[in-house]
Amino acid sequence: MTGAGSATLAFGKEQSFMGDLTQDGSSNDEYWEFGRSESLTDLSLDNQLQRLDEAGAVESVESVKQNFEGAVSVDATISSDTFNDVEDLVFNDGGTAFTNGRPQSAKIYAGVDYLDGTSERELVGCIPVDFTPVSYEQGGMATFSVSFLYADENLGTSITPSGVTSVSNGTSAPFHAVSLDIDGTTVTKLQSAEITISSISRFQYGAAGPTPVDAVIADPTTELTAEAIYSGPSRLELALGGTGATSPQDSVGSVAGQVDVTIDGTSLSTYDLADITPATESWNNVISSDDTTETNTFNSDGGVTVS
Repeated sequence: MTGAGSATLAFGKEQSFMGDLTQDGSSNDEYWEFGRSESLTDLSLDNQLQRLDEAGAVESVESVKQNFEGAVSVDATISSDTFNDVEDLVFNDGGTAFTNGRPQSAKIYAGVDYLDGTSERELVGCIPVDFTPVSYEQGGMATFSVSFLYADENLGTSITPSGVTSVSNGTSAPFHAVSLDIDGTTVTKLQSAEITISSISRFQYGAAGPTPVDAVIADPTTELTAEAIYSGPSRLELALGGTGATSPQDSVGSVAGQVDVTIDGTSLSTYDLADITPATESWNNVISSDDTTETNTFNSDGGVTVS
């Protein structure tokens, strides 16, 4: 951006892959902000050029465009005004879970008023690839990040979205809006926590041209990471094999996990992780004047549901 207030960012939900946007009751296209303190962490395109050689030439003589693919990533603070709509972009089963078939797709509009005019990039056929729905740090705001691939884009000289659903005061999530339960017990003295979901969807290409022709759910893979001030051996026992374990067991059991975001007494989103299995465990600051903490990472299997 060329100065504070010069950039715009919004998204709309496509009714079909690279198709029209959803509309409100007055037949107007619907647009949403991602959240406050938005950051466009990536906006790039790749023409996947292939170099061609020629007999007698020392260097390549031509580069030819192959498949086109763009990438866009956004970080923002969780808000009760727009976060459920962001979830609609990620979870293709009505914003609550993953199901087989096509992913939900979107159009994203990134604009900038520069010193001599306006440029807007309309990113078409955006499909989710990676999603961190909850990133918690003690004493900070609760944030999320989401990364997309996009299939096509249009460059314009004016800003398209109007009537954008924006974030109002008092709806953004502070750190104490987040709670984490492992095996039915709330983790006290939580210092950081994060859910990450990767490999959500991918493009399909054909012979008609370099633009993707369709999209499909890929292999959504979920992980939970948490760090808390050490207050007992319960999560270490889980990492060793199960409750009461005092040495590494031949197998490691799984338990249920849950992350809830509640803003001003109203639950916004609850992430139920059916089976979380300890992958790693570590102690930090053991010989230190700082608090000793424990960091755990868990594989999440059996599906993620959002309510």
